[in-house]
Amino acid sequence: MKFRVSIGVLAGDFATQQLAFAHLLDIAPQADFDQVEVLARPCERRLAHFFGPDGGPPDMPEDTLILLMPGSGVPLVRTDHLRVVGRFTGTITRALIPEEE
Repeated sequence: MKFRVSIGVLAGDFATQQLAFAHLLDIAPQADFDQVEVLARPCERRLAHFFGPDGGPPDMPEDTLILLMPGSGVPLVRTDHLRVVGRFTGTITRALIPEEE
């Protein structure tokens, strides 16, 4: 199912996705990384998956974007390595799995 949600966006410069996740772990040890997307440039195609072809954050100089889905547990705050881009309405796809009886 597709859901319209508010997606937080952070931007920074990281050599690898692993370093970006490590930084997020430092600032939010309780984070649910299933609800976080780390996008390295070029990321337009992956951004379009969440925001459509004309939505989402503007083009920016940083090489890494971090998308925070609802329930990520990561605060949308500035850090030494990240700046806040903002919140944008987007779409996420989730499978609803029925509970076993």
